[in-house]
Amino acid sequence: MSSHYLDVAVGLSYTFLAVSLLCSATREAIASLFQTRAKVLLDGVLTMLHESAVKPRVRGIVPSLLRLFRREGGFRLDKLGDQSLTAEVMRHPLISGMAQRGRLPSYIPSAIFARAFVATLTTRYGKGQTAAALLNAIGNEGLTRTLLAIMGEGPDDVAALENAVRIWYDTVMERISGWYKRRSQFVLFLIGLFYACAMNIDALQLSQRLWTDSTLTAQVVQKAEAVKPATPPAGAPPLEQAKQAGAQAQALQALPIGWPSARFDGVGSVGKFALALSFALIGWIATAFAASLGSPFWFDGIGWLLALRGTGAKPAAETTAPPAVVVALPSLRK
Repeated sequence: MSSHYLDVAVGLSYTFLAVSLLCSATREAIASLFQTRAKVLLDGVLTMLHESAVKPRVRGIVPSLLRLFRREGGFRLDKLGDQSLTAEVMRHPLISGMAQRGRLPSYIPSAIFARAFVATLTTRYGKGQTAAALLNAIGNEGLTRTLLAIMGEGPDDVAALENAVRIWYDTVMERISGWYKRRSQFVLFLIGLFYACAMNIDALQLSQRLWTDSTLTAQVVQKAEAVKPATPPAGAPPLEQAKQAGAQAQALQALPIGWPSARFDGVGSVGKFALALSFALIGWIATAFAASLGSPFWFDGIGWLLALRGTGAKPAAETTAPPAVVVALPSLRK
């Protein structure tokens, strides 16, 4: 393959890596400010305890603003009703003690949740009862049948119930993690589209510029060879995440992007402007889609392209085992 083709591919990959890092830092800052993970966890618990019908009660702009300013009532547990098992379990000291006042934890170990669940039932209906009696007292047929099915024909005591809750919690949270990842990818796309429009990161125009300007392409490839991507871990302070986003924005400013755009130069008619805008939209959407793939994808892609180009690490001899290489990638906790 021609080296120039690879150089252009490396230059585009480097740009998409910088955009994806900027989008990831922005998404993490938003998730931290609005406590998105804790909200998704609460939705997961409602689903797990077969109370998903009341999810609309905990949604809305007002609770989001309350969570932003860390005010009481941001998760609207009081709106779930006095008989809500979810509200009572989430208020248990084992769980509420894992977060600051007015907040909910973004992660709850399954053992802690199961213990809080069983403790809530025994406080409600009394100790010394069988697991079946406790579950039947709840009056939630879906939850009762689910946990009894997990318990099977084994012991009918609170220890068996606690183990069943732990299994059910892990199963539901695994699905919730998948939902959150898909939602995060969509959010990354929207953030990428915003940055692509605001900073005019047009993938089509950038490709043309890299193809025709060998000097620029060589400079971008040189930057790609020394790239060391890093994003703040999930749960890092919003200020640190904002600083990381600012650093990535500065890195992007050194690339051939931004306004004014040469695509709109000399456009004198409405038809030509519409055509230019259409191509610009295609370029912006392509950039946003690339950003939604995530920084690990582009980091690995750059490494593969550089190795293919001949500037990466030389492969080990066939007679010796290749050394283990550990690459630290940004955290992608959901």
